[in-house]
Amino acid sequence: MMEALIIGNHAAGLTAAETLRRGDSSCKITVISKEVVPPYSRCLIPYLLSGEKQVEELLFKPASFYQDHSLDTRFGVEAVKVLADEKAVLLADGDKLAYDALVIATGGTPSLPRIPGIQNQGVFSFRTLEDARKILAYCDGVEKAVVLGGGLIGLKAAVALNHRGIQVSVVVGSPNVLSQIVAAPEAEVFEEHLAEGGMEIITRTNPARVLGADRVEGIETTEGRKIACQMVVVGKGVRANTQLVADTDIRTEYGIVIDDRCRTSVPDVYAAGDVAQSRDDVRKERWMNALWPHAVEEGRVAAENVLGRESTLGCRTSMNAFVVGDLPLISCGLTGAREKVEGGEEITLKGPAKRDCKRFIFQGGRLVGFALVGNVANAGVLTSLVTKGIDVGKVRHEIVAGHFDFPLMLPLIRDNRDKFSEPEYQEVLSLL
Repeated sequence: MMEALIIGNHAAGLTAAETLRRGDSSCKITVISKEVVPPYSRCLIPYLLSGEKQVEELLFKPASFYQDHSLDTRFGVEAVKVLADEKAVLLADGDKLAYDALVIATGGTPSLPRIPGIQNQGVFSFRTLEDARKILAYCDGVEKAVVLGGGLIGLKAAVALNHRGIQVSVVVGSPNVLSQIVAAPEAEVFEEHLAEGGMEIITRTNPARVLGADRVEGIETTEGRKIACQMVVVGKGVRANTQLVADTDIRTEYGIVIDDRCRTSVPDVYAAGDVAQSRDDVRKERWMNALWPHAVEEGRVAAENVLGRESTLGCRTSMNAFVVGDLPLISCGLTGAREKVEGGEEITLKGPAKRDCKRFIFQGGRLVGFALVGNVANAGVLTSLVTKGIDVGKVRHEIVAGHFDFPLMLPLIRDNRDKFSEPEYQEVLSLL
């Protein structure tokens, strides 16, 4: 009987567990997690903080998932070391668990800035269900909060606190918010929208210290400005949890490096989710794309290869689809936020609505990236054009004009039928 260990209790890990059980009814599957929680979606915790959802509405699997799939669990204990030579995992409590196959889906952890006062009461990370619960328990009497970081996590925390009636200042070290996702034109739309909602956005600024003897009384920035507050939420600086494979033969860069079958550099060890560094078809290199759909796919592919099915990852690149303060954004590929696009040409259009913004990045005859704010209709066809590397020279003017619905793009897609697998092509046709 095969023994499979899965380290991680979220999208990648639980998808791997479900896939393994579906493919092998007799294998022993153990899920290890430092958290003691039901299977919840981390991307929904801002709605718990805002009061718009309850814990039960955050679950993406039923609470009975583990029992229904005959899974053993080791919750409330951290996996601290992969002992690849022994084919075992060492837990923080001293136990060793042997494996025939191991799936590492440990995700990432926020890094608190190393500044005086960061350990004061009233300073919180914002990544887990427990983080959200701690913030909620502390909210009574809080009139003003400072959120450190203008990425997606920071902005969602800011909007949630604002929804609760707390005055919020967002302190961002970069020139604009969402600097790891989009460029200045789209970010400006979000900054204006959040300011209209009553939030203060302070860019090009970093915290120097948290004020207060034991409890938060404010922050002081590197420019010397003091901002009074009773709570600080850190929404930046997430790093992949690779420490358990340190000093092993498992290759790491920014995360654990995997191939198209989610295999690491050590036999019978796989990685999936936010800890994994995988192929990016647009960048033509391995990249950290910490996205829910990628995590689910990697969990499935890892498990299918454990079962001997030789499954491979599909086309993939950076993609984001989210709503912040009722303003939607969808982006894909090279947006110029984290990289310079050599030989690239950017075209930015605003309107017709005040909050609408479109930006297209072309390289040669290809569309290599885009960002849509406000009106995000038909983003799916643009995503197909980007991920498949299709030459869009014949329809470039239509794309820039905003005419890129599937019926209009169908002739181009048919001309590039060979770039799509049969399921992918049928999915495209189903949208017509």
